[in-house]
Amino acid sequence: MLEGTMLQLRGWREADLPALSILRSDVELQAKLMARAQPNPIGRVREWLLERANQIDLLLFVIAARDDDAVLGYVQAAALDTFQGHCELGICLSPDAQGRGIAAAAIDLLHRYLFDRYRIRKVGLRVRADNARAIAFYRREGYLEVGRLAGHYREDEAYIDVILMERFLSDAAAAPVSSE
Repeated sequence: MLEGTMLQLRGWREADLPALSILRSDVELQAKLMARAQPNPIGRVREWLLERANQIDLLLFVIAARDDDAVLGYVQAAALDTFQGHCELGICLSPDAQGRGIAAAAIDLLHRYLFDRYRIRKVGLRVRADNARAIAFYRREGYLEVGRLAGHYREDEAYIDVILMERFLSDAAAAPVSSE
């Protein structure tokens, strides 16, 4: 378990399934995350969590309030490559938890854990180009735009660009390695 002043990142529990089912079934929220939203009853969410737990290159944490342990969302580090020192960030917060500093606190805890425990030096992410709020948030968190996938995500009959962003987790890790 990773503890911050207002939240904790922890493994999932059976009691979390109803709240996670609501998040995974929220069509608008999942579309912002470039996931296909569909009904996600508790059994399907349990299967999704167990599947992720069996992936050796993925860490998934429930974001829970420190005071009452209420589920606020989840965060993951996917495609975890400890040899190369990079991974892909994913975060989902309930609409009620957004705009309160929770995402920043969760990402900070995760970044420190990834660097200290796994020596991850760079974290990347993908975000819809039309999600201005998320892009502004990631920029405030030190992420830089490094590319764009044109027409990469389909929503209904429209194709939306996806922005690639990344952040180095330490100044030392950001220094280029000489190839000489």
